[in-house]
Amino acid sequence: MTVIDMLKQDYGLDNDQAAGLQAKLKELEAFFDKNFEDSPSFFKTFYSKFEETIAPYGFEERDAKQAEPLVSDLYLQGDFKILVSYIIPAYYQSGGDSEVFSDTYTQLMNSY
Repeated sequence: MTVIDMLKQDYGLDNDQAAGLQAKLKELEAFFDKNFEDSPSFFKTFYSKFEETIAPYGFEERDAKQAEPLVSDLYLQGDFKILVSYIIPAYYQSGGDSEVFSDTYTQLMNSY
């Protein structure tokens, strides 16, 4: 299943919305790659950008538990494993609840 198909099937997005979200997530990954710095302020900024990216597609900002299934599904998509490896640590470095994303984080750590 493609990312677009997953977004349509699991999250009720239409084709244009799914393609738009996929493109914006790729832009977010590029932002991380271009601007990375190992600092709490960067991680907080990056995670906030993730929330802002997904909010127009029906995900509540500042509700990581609502974003958790999406992040898990993205991890299972080969194209987004790297992005997920940025999102979860950024969330934790920003002071996020360690229970959120824990299953996906465990899978991520076991893959290294």
